Amino acid sequence: MTKFLFLFSILTVLFISSCGKKEEQQVFVPPGQETKKDPEQERLEREEFERLKRLETGDTASRNDTVSSAMDTATAKDTTSADTDKKQEKKNLVQKEKELNKRLDNPKIAINDYLEFLQRGTSDNGSFEQNMKKANDQWEKGNIERFKRNYKDTKKIIVLEEPKVISQKDNSAVVDVKIKKVDVKEGKDVETTMTVRYILAADSKGKWKIKENKVTSK
Repeated sequence: MTKFLFLFSILTVLFISSCGKKEEQQVFVPPGQETKKDPEQERLEREEFERLKRLETGDTASRNDTVSSAMDTATAKDTTSADTDKKQEKKNLVQKEKELNKRLDNPKIAINDYLEFLQRGTSDNGSFEQNMKKANDQWEKGNIERFKRNYKDTKKIIVLEEPKVISQKDNSAVVDVKIKKVDVKEGKDVETTMTVRYILAADSKGKWKIKENKVTSK
């Protein structure tokens, strides 16, 4: 009886061991077969990857071109806008200067300044050359040599009556002034009293210039 039980135990162990090996053989999978991919599938995946890469590269280039074009357009617009602004600003400054000159300067003041330069240039203490040049600058079309000839023998200029605006319209004006002119002729002082009429015009900046003059009475 004891031998029988011993044999039965051995057979049971062998049977269980045999079953365990079979179960292990059923679930065992060779490593190579578990990780290996289909070559055709790999080729398709590579082609799809390359296609997506080209598409992405193309899109990026396209986006870069679009952004660059937009920046160029914006820069061109900014430059054009800046040029327009500068031109408008310059135009506004010129207009303001004209208006300022017309407010601060008028035909009467222009003639007063002109006569003052003549008085300084012909006085004993004045600079003839410098003041004749300034007086000449008050003319629309001056001639400095003519000024020097006309006033080289003049000893004194006296304003007897303040300049009077006879007419003024837009950029034209007429001003009369009564003066006394003392010239040295053959060593003697010769006095001449006269009323001089000046015709003036405003230049592009609104500053009055003398166009011509004539003696209306003595």
